[in-house]
Amino acid sequence: MDGAFEGDLIRPLGLVTLNFGYAEAEVDALLAALNGLDPIGNAPRNATLGQKLAAVRELLNGLQIVEAGELISIIDTASRLVERRNVLVHSCILARGRVVPSDKAKGELTVTPQQLGGLAEAIFTWKEELSAARQLRLIPALTRRHDNEGT
Repeated sequence: MDGAFEGDLIRPLGLVTLNFGYAEAEVDALLAALNGLDPIGNAPRNATLGQKLAAVRELLNGLQIVEAGELISIIDTASRLVERRNVLVHSCILARGRVVPSDKAKGELTVTPQQLGGLAEAIFTWKEELSAARQLRLIPALTRRHDNEGT
């Protein structure tokens, strides 16, 4: 990480948090685009990211358009990123990257600034893929579908 102190975990962890916030905003935008297709599309805004992803996946699974399959594929790749973030956020991160999970059934692990930077970059890239698929392919397909139903 440029400008980071050697061993600095705070800055890259902040990027993880920031980029997951952006990703969640994109999932909210996708939910809004799908709103009205099914009551599950009205998932509460205070639902967890995992719950929102499950709701979106279920809505997309019910659509009979190719673009829905693309978004499902993108959504499915987020599970390992969300799981990794959850472990980090719900743990105690100590000196030298020692991670002590709050869930005692999980063992301790270590994390480096580079790994945190990689996770931040991975979720940002995932968010961009989801955004492009939503804006460039899903919304036009939903619009065409709606127009065809109205004629």
